[in-house]
Amino acid sequence: MRRHLFLRANASRWQEEQAWDADGATLLLVRVRRAAGERQQLVGAGEPDALASALSRAAADGVPPVPFGLLTRGAWDLVPADARERLGLQAGPVWDWMWSAAVPPRQPGEERVGPVTGPAAAEEVRACLSRANPDTSADPADPDLRWWGYRDDDGVLRGVVAVNAPEGGPVHLSGLGTDTSWRRRGVGSAMMAAVTRWALEDHPLVHYGIWTDNDAARRIYTRLGYAVGQEVENIVGKA
Repeated sequence: MRRHLFLRANASRWQEEQAWDADGATLLLVRVRRAAGERQQLVGAGEPDALASALSRAAADGVPPVPFGLLTRGAWDLVPADARERLGLQAGPVWDWMWSAAVPPRQPGEERVGPVTGPAAAEEVRACLSRANPDTSADPADPDLRWWGYRDDDGVLRGVVAVNAPEGGPVHLSGLGTDTSWRRRGVGSAMMAAVTRWALEDHPLVHYGIWTDNDAARRIYTRLGYAVGQEVENIVGKA
């Protein structure tokens, strides 16, 4: 079957190990490489009721315990209690997967945005993240990530964003943050516009995830041409 856009866009970020299809929904068991090591997780897309059926099949097949999953929002509540118990997971945070294949309108300040390079790049990004987005899981030491940033008149990074750009494939953005003292000055808009424009020169689309309550970010991304492609819920291992 034709895979959902959410799964196709993220395919380069994991190694597929097993799949279950049900009424147009697809559930995958994948292995993801992270800076801290590898882990298995479940990833699913499709209508919630169909995806719940795929999850029930996976539980019946004895899928190995995993610590994490990404599902269409609303699917987990439709999985029978015995199947949820076998999977050993519970509902977690919810967020929206946004994507764009449209070149955005040019934004003020884009001339200040560019790749962060050089021997001190990781330390420079880490220092900016400590002020801009200290809770991000995007790691400046991750070899799969390139970092772009917004610099002030003195060359100090005031915003950063991580770019995962596999050759010819979709570009995934993460870790975007603006220095607290520089917010509401268009830094985020400039970074997203510049990186999106650069990415779409050689890649089919760009995608990014936002928390559902981040209305300010949603307004920025929508204005730049991004749209919600999947409403997502995390499922996480029971503490």
